[in-house]
Amino acid sequence: MTVGLAAEAAWLAWTGQPVAGVPLAAAALYLGHIVGLSTRVWWRPWPSRQPGTLTTTPDGTTGVRFRYSSWSYYWLTAILVMNELVLLVVALGAALSATLVGVVAAVVLGLVVVWMGWMLVTMLRLAPGSLIVSPTGVAHRGLASSCFIPWYAIVAVTADWIGTPIIAVKAYLSPDTRVRRYLGRLGSGELSFWPIMVIRTGWLASDPTLVYHTLSFYHAHPELRAELATPQALKRIGPR
Repeated sequence: MTVGLAAEAAWLAWTGQPVAGVPLAAAALYLGHIVGLSTRVWWRPWPSRQPGTLTTTPDGTTGVRFRYSSWSYYWLTAILVMNELVLLVVALGAALSATLVGVVAAVVLGLVVVWMGWMLVTMLRLAPGSLIVSPTGVAHRGLASSCFIPWYAIVAVTADWIGTPIIAVKAYLSPDTRVRRYLGRLGSGELSFWPIMVIRTGWLASDPTLVYHTLSFYHAHPELRAELATPQALKRIGPR
């Protein structure tokens, strides 16, 4: 559909009808970004993607960091911006109709635009998201939330599916467990499973298989967790 719309828009421009091709080009651009984001989220990623790196954790220690993909941020940001522009145009048209229904629709659409803008600003302020595996525990910063689970509270690490493939770090609540919701109850779908830490693999810049095995290995070998603060961890978990 994306290719067909783009081809038709190009044909109209070639035959001297560029104005008629603008809606088709816009639709092709939007659908192309939907395809891009869907491909990033659902397709199996290439194993050669970025490995982990050593970084300083929020509590001052050192750990191995697996960052989120910049491409995923681009696709989602572009889609949100295009949605906001469309809603703004529709809201403006509804308001100019000067009818009760139009004004109510404009107010509702305006609230949706404000919420989407808030979500976008929050997401970009937290970007890039990451997963940090350190000697003390596992810290995850997502699109609109952040959390930390100490090793002693983790009971299992599993590969699962909740509409998209995920890594689930299953744990129980403890005094050292921390969670922060930057959008309140809105926009934090991953935290609906809390205290299970949900990591959507499509957002990772590193091979999710490597991330999964890293979590599983150090969960099973507490005596080796201290090396997560050293280059030895990168040698052990690096791609073969």
